[in-house]
Amino acid sequence: MRFLLAALCAVLLFAMLPVTQATAQSGGSADFEVTKVTPSVVDGGGPGDVVISGELTNRSSRPLTGVQARVERGSAPTSEPAVQRTMREGSEGITEPASAPIADRVEPGQTLPVQVRIPLTGPHSLQLSEPGVFPLVVNVQAGRSQVAEAQFLLPVTGLPGAPPLRPPEATPASLVVPIVDTPRLEREALPGGRAVLVDDQLSTSLAPGGRLYDLVQAISDSAPAGSSLGNALCFAIDPDLLITAKAMQGGYQVRQPNGTLVEGIGRSAADLWLTKLRQATAGRCVIALPYADADVVALGRAGLSDLVDGAMDGAQLISAPDGLGVEPRNIMWPIEGALADPKIGKLPSTMLLDTRAVDIPAGSLTPVKLRGHDTTAIPIDPLLASALDPNRDTQQEVTEPSPPGGGALTAQNALGALAFRATGGFVPNATSVLVPPRRWNMRADELRGLLTGLSKLDAAGLVRLNALPSPNPATLAEANLTYPVQAGGAEVPRETIDALAAQNFRVGDLARSSKSDLAQTVSPGRVTTPLRNGLLHGVSSAWRGNSGAADDWVKRATVPIDDMLGKVRIEEYPGTTNRLSSDSPIPVTVVNDLPFTVGIRFEIPAVPGVEVQHDFGGGLATVPANGRRQFMLEASAQRAGRFMVDISVTAGGGTQLGTTKRLPMESTEYGALIPWLTGIAGAVLVLMSLRRILNKIRSRRERRTAGQQPSDTAETEPLAHAGSAFPITDQPTTGGDRDRG
Repeated sequence: MRFLLAALCAVLLFAMLPVTQATAQSGGSADFEVTKVTPSVVDGGGPGDVVISGELTNRSSRPLTGVQARVERGSAPTSEPAVQRTMREGSEGITEPASAPIADRVEPGQTLPVQVRIPLTGPHSLQLSEPGVFPLVVNVQAGRSQVAEAQFLLPVTGLPGAPPLRPPEATPASLVVPIVDTPRLEREALPGGRAVLVDDQLSTSLAPGGRLYDLVQAISDSAPAGSSLGNALCFAIDPDLLITAKAMQGGYQVRQPNGTLVEGIGRSAADLWLTKLRQATAGRCVIALPYADADVVALGRAGLSDLVDGAMDGAQLISAPDGLGVEPRNIMWPIEGALADPKIGKLPSTMLLDTRAVDIPAGSLTPVKLRGHDTTAIPIDPLLASALDPNRDTQQEVTEPSPPGGGALTAQNALGALAFRATGGFVPNATSVLVPPRRWNMRADELRGLLTGLSKLDAAGLVRLNALPSPNPATLAEANLTYPVQAGGAEVPRETIDALAAQNFRVGDLARSSKSDLAQTVSPGRVTTPLRNGLLHGVSSAWRGNSGAADDWVKRATVPIDDMLGKVRIEEYPGTTNRLSSDSPIPVTVVNDLPFTVGIRFEIPAVPGVEVQHDFGGGLATVPANGRRQFMLEASAQRAGRFMVDISVTAGGGTQLGTTKRLPMESTEYGALIPWLTGIAGAVLVLMSLRRILNKIRSRRERRTAGQQPSDTAETEPLAHAGSAFPITDQPTTGGDRDRG
């Protein structure tokens, strides 16, 4: 009965819902992307209205009719949590909606440009009466149904005819510009080989209109070197991206899904982008990220301080003349702005840290000295970080490009948040450091809008654009690190780290066992450093929370390691059998196809019956670069027979080089067996002679006994020859007789 009543109620409720047009035009049936807000910062000297430009796309299967935009203004937030909440959840409109028509009809799949012009004051306007930071809500309706929505912050520093908003003190502000991508370099162009990428997506990103090209071009256009805005910027560059672009510039191949290789198409794009990047960074602030943006915290927890130091060596790639030729500042920006222990390796002395990763008072942005360390922490402004990254505090925070869609609203929220920081959320004695997401996904026009807005806030006296702080540690208060639990949970798994560490030992063993050849210009590091860097791809920030991808990249990095170690090998044995004497040398030729000298050891498991002397004075035997060397291994056979001897070569620490070779051997020497057999035979003869002598003595005694009783033996005992110990008889003596005698 209850089921029937519930079903009846459901039917009645469904019958009361609009079925036709309202269903087709329900919320979410269209996408509205705001591409530009003009002006991005409203001041008293500008126009008296705001223009919202964008695109509307009908995602439903039915046409949308009577499409219009309704713009409302919300209440200005009065606290930092309220600003955060407004950016995340939106705001309720408090003004009478100002409507603007868009189109009479939008067909399914159709995209239309949209431009809505709303006055700042007066009837059918935003009804602004004073400066501040205001949320705007744009509802797109088809008939009476809402089909799309957009919300953002609008900073207003002044209105026509009203005094401007000018705080007593401007807020110092700096902007970090991340130049980071996902690892794509499967193999560097090692000596004798070519660079290989896993895909060719970077060729699009580096070309005009691509993400990375737009970032660099927009900075060059809107924040040139020497300008106040240009001086307030600092590039955070992943050296792996720089190395990958250089590899593309020199010609490269791309791995296809079926494993084959094809020529890459991004050579000219990489060349153009590198030129643009060098021009944009010349004389500027640059921060070197760990190579491949590696998770140095996870490496440090595993005790791999050498890999931590190796990851930080990427700064040398940036400062090199064939890199950017710019000396990076001694600053580090760890993943998620969190660090567990500065002593995990040779880290920079200044850190850009999330406020949750350091124990400072709530709301403070003042730099501190980390207690127990000679390290300074510069807090990242959390309000601006949230505004710049819609993915903040999600699983995609550091792994995915952000903002995921258009970045115009992100730019507006950042300008609004910064305007609030300069007024209602002012923090004394601190710089507001704007740190976007690592894989910042801003189009050129969107980034230009943000930079133009920053310049307007600077001109209005709300902010003062400054370089990143360089505080004196001696003057700072101390604070403890507080590594967030969620940051630790997102680290690369220990199993992946262990696999990486095993491969890193092999690379290090080769490096420690090698030295430059006087006749060659290639140092061992020219090979081993790219191999180590390839392993760092497996702990990139791009794989946080994705252990499968991390494992895959460690396996990819293992392939060139195997290839390089295989270039030092025992020459293929012809297959004939070595014939050994009691003391014979075995000729073994070791080939080295690497462009530097390699020290080796021979590894020969024990074989019963054969001893092979392969110790060269306790040190390493050397094989010249791109050469070969024959070794005479002293072998001795203790017995005759056929033997199979396994011979391999290793680096100084035991890492096998090349493959194990099995050598067949044959010996006709009995060795120590002959003296043993001779001795045994001699002993047997002596025993047999003793036995016969004893038998004769016993027989003689028996005859003497028989002489005392001649009646019993006189007729049957044969005569013996005088002086002879053997009986004389006319018949041949049989074996049985000899035994009895």
